[in-house]
Amino acid sequence: MKLSCLRCGESACVTCVEGEACLVRRLQALGVRPGKSVSVIRRAAFGGPLHLRVGSTEFFLRPREAESITVKHAV
Repeated sequence: MKLSCLRCGESACVTCVEGEACLVRRLQALGVRPGKSVSVIRRAAFGGPLHLRVGSTEFFLRPREAESITVKHAV
């Protein structure tokens, strides 16, 4: 499942980060790595950015960039 499919309040574990090298490096710097938990705090209206939390870091990510992150629901 892609990160962009998560709803507000849901959390999941990152399994894979793909895409252009500069995007992957930026996401890794923010803590988005396989094995890390990511939570969707809120979603902007009309297909706007997602407000995410990884650890103690909060940031916004465009939906098309969230498509490059594969996650699975934590058990």
